[in-house]
Amino acid sequence: MTKITKDMTLHQAIKANPNSANILDSHGMGCKSCSGGKLESVEWGAEMHGVDPDELVKELNSKSKSRKRTRA
Repeated sequence: MTKITKDMTLHQAIKANPNSANILDSHGMGCKSCSGGKLESVEWGAEMHGVDPDELVKELNSKSKSRKRTRA
């Protein structure tokens, strides 16, 4: 599993964990269809949407891990 970091672009985060798109959507971040998601970092996108970047990264990584565990 690729760990999602604040400096990844939003599209890289979605590619690393497809469930990230749902998590971003839940925070009002429609990044999967935004052309800016190819260039904007997770941190920048979070800040622009009033979301704490550190908490978002934790959520993106924890949801990815819990999803992996349920498949095993």
